[in-house]
Amino acid sequence: MSVRLILVTVGLLAAAAAIVYVAVTTTTPRGASPPLLPPRIRPVTSPVEIVTTGLRVGTTARAFSAPSFGGGIMSLGDLRGSGVMMNFFASWCPPCRAEARDLEATYRKYRDRGIVFLGVDIEQDTWEDARTFLSEFGISYPAIRDERGAIAKQYQLYGLPTTYFIDKDGVIRSKYVGPFVGPEGLKVLETRIGMILP
Repeated sequence: MSVRLILVTVGLLAAAAAIVYVAVTTTTPRGASPPLLPPRIRPVTSPVEIVTTGLRVGTTARAFSAPSFGGGIMSLGDLRGSGVMMNFFASWCPPCRAEARDLEATYRKYRDRGIVFLGVDIEQDTWEDARTFLSEFGISYPAIRDERGAIAKQYQLYGLPTTYFIDKDGVIRSKYVGPFVGPEGLKVLETRIGMILP
């Protein structure tokens, strides 16, 4: 095989990989408009341990209230006294979809131990698409809609998914950017839940 043929083949493979990557990371649910995202909020496919934006570990989680997918208004203050795993997500985010079933299974494991999971659907989604996402993955833990992006701004959201672990006193004990996937991801998730057990 000639060097030229090898280079052409490698170039074609690289182009195909780039097309697949763009298609996967920008895909929106059927019928949905492409999300209008601030440049900094993008799907994060692997964990980002050091993120300089966002609320810092050891500080008090900022209060908010928002409409709940279960009906009514829900506030973070309503959950005081429980450990809270707060997960920012969107229906069109591939890494959010990748971790969804494992988050639900982990919630079921810890819900009777004083841990509450809270999903926060970001502004660049729609009610309908988010409801479809929650139904598709059988999400039974509470979820709210950040309709105007106020919560994302308060928490200086960097990418999706982002998860905050808040203790029973409302103090942030850990922050994680990226999905919890596979055995290693689940191990990390459970370790961080252990930090907020009441």
